[in-house]
Formats: sequence, C-alpha cells, structure tokens
Amino acid sequence: MDEKNDKKQLRSTYVGRANEDTQRLLRDVIQENEKLQVLAGASERENERLQQQLANAAEELERHRREHDQMRRQLSDIERESRSFANQFAEIEQRNMNLANLYVSSYQLHGTLDRRAVLDSIREIVINLIGCEELAVFELSGDGTALDLVTSFGVDEAAYRRVSISEHAIGKLAATGEVYIGATAEGEGKPLVTACLPLKLDGRVTGAIVLFKLLPHKPALQELDFELFDLLGTHAATALYCTSLHQRVTGGVAA
Repeated sequence: MDEKNDKKQLRSTYVGRANEDTQRLLRDVIQENEKLQVLAGASERENERLQQQLANAAEELERHRREHDQMRRQLSDIERESRSFANQFAEIEQRNMNLANLYVSSYQLHGTLDRRAVLDSIREIVINLIGCEELAVFELSGDGTALDLVTSFGVDEAAYRRVSISEHAIGKLAATGEVYIGATAEGEGKPLVTACLPLKLDGRVTGAIVLFKLLPHKPALQELDFELFDLLGTHAATALYCTSLHQRVTGGVAA
C-alpha cells in the first residue's frame, strides 16, 4: 500500500514538474514571440521609412532629371540663338563689305573721264569682284545693227570683233535689255555664256558685258553678283557714254 502511494506521489511530482517546465517554456515562447513582434514592428517601420526615403530619392532624382532636361533645352535654345546671331552678324558684315565694294566700284567708274581707265575698271570689277576670268565688253555700233568689241579678257578677240544683233546669240541676248544668266552655246569650240549684262541708258541698250567662264574658286554666281550686274548695267553705260562725250569735246580718239 505504501509502495502504491509512493509511486502515486512520485508520478504527481513528475507531472507537476513537467507542467511547471511546460508553463515556463510557454512563458518563454510568449516572451520571445512578443520580442519578435516588437522587432517585426520595428523592422516594418524601418522598412516603411526606407521605402519612403527611396520614394523621396526617386522623386528627387526625377526632379533633377526634369531640371537637367530643361537646362539642356535652354542651352540648346541659347546655342541656336548664338548661331543665329553669329550668322546675322556675318551677313551684316558681308553686306557692309558688299556695300563698300559697290561704292568703290561706282567711284572707279565715275571717277575718271579716261575711256581706257573706265574699261580697266569694268574689267577689274568683273574679274576681282564677280570672279570671272573670261569676259568681253561691247558697245552698240553706230547703225545699231551690231555690237562692237571694245575690250576683253581671256577670250579670242577675233571671234567677237563684231556680233550681229539679229543673228548672233550674244547680240540677241543683249537686244532683250534683260540680264541673262545661263549657259548658251556660242558654236563649235567657243565658250559658254555665263551671263550677259546689257548696258542701258534711258532704257535703250548701248552695249553689253558678257561673262564666259568663272574663276575656279567661284562655283556659281551669288547675290552680290546680281547687285554688281545692276551697277554695271547702268553705271558702266553712263561712264562709257561720258567718256565718249569727253572725247568728242576734246577731240580725243576712242580706245
């Protein structure tokens, strides 16, 4: 009987200890779980903070990107404006130089009554300012049926000594009274006409300046050339007419 009681008491003690150990382990697990929950909450808050920082950084980066793109566009606009101003300045400089050349050319044509000097000035304008290495200057014959060669450069004078107004290509071009730009064949082995500039007084054709071949560095005629054509068409005609009058008065001999 005593042995049964001892066994029963021993079993009760073991169960009690096991229960106490279980309760203690459960408390430890609960405490550890509470710690983990606290840590998880802290970790979640830290993660949210980092996510917010990341979002702020992304927003800041996007703002910097937009500012950078805006600055690039502004810089591009400034560069375009700068190039535009530079081009305008270059055009103004070119325009001023053109005006100076026109003034000098006009002065050269009207600065003398010497016929040879006027013809030399015409040749200088055509060669140096227009850039043509082959040219011929004609005046209308007394009977008005032909153009007589008065000076030339780089061409065969014999081929253009006198050209008919009604039959020769150059004569026909001059007779129109309009500036001709192009390339007209003059015949077998003869050069092409680059431009024909009628000389006119009071609307009447008195001669012509014919340009055949441009200089190698001059690929095509330019805006200044057309301004020079207008100058030559009237001023050269006037200057030659004045030299003719002066020769008649002084009894000089035509060049």
